[in-house]
Amino acid sequence: MLIALPLLLGCAGDFLAIDGGFRHSTHGYTLGLPNGPGPPWMRVQVKDAQIAFRRPGPQTISVQSRCGGPLSSPSILARHLLIGVSPRTLRESGPTEVDGRSAWTQTVDAGGGVRLKTVTTVMDDCVIDWILAAPAGANFELAEPAFDRWRATFRLEGRSPPEEGG
Repeated sequence: MLIALPLLLGCAGDFLAIDGGFRHSTHGYTLGLPNGPGPPWMRVQVKDAQIAFRRPGPQTISVQSRCGGPLSSPSILARHLLIGVSPRTLRESGPTEVDGRSAWTQTVDAGGGVRLKTVTTVMDDCVIDWILAAPAGANFELAEPAFDRWRATFRLEGRSPPEEGG
């Protein structure tokens, strides 16, 4: 499980617990608590993640962000997440939305039987990445709906999504 090694190492983020979830103190966005069928998600520290959760399987979901660098489209930025992941097989990729913003999702089979799903969006001068890592098969299939529901709880406080075409 080569890809899982970086996910097991940790650093804390800027998230504060609030009723029903977490608020990022620097960037002003909120995320709910992950839930869904299966064992409960437990908060853990993950290298390069602001916030992460794990449950048996192993199934790990996390949010990373990077700010201040040159930005591009979510589809190009999403590819950066896969640098160094080899071997890998792209299962699917395409546009999606996060809180009304353009985003890009991709699912890949990585070495060691690990499947990854990522969702990338741009917010102001930051890139935000949601990452699901789980063994391919039943564990991934159980974790994916919880990951999608968790990502859908993202809300950027006090700002409206950018208008399309302008």
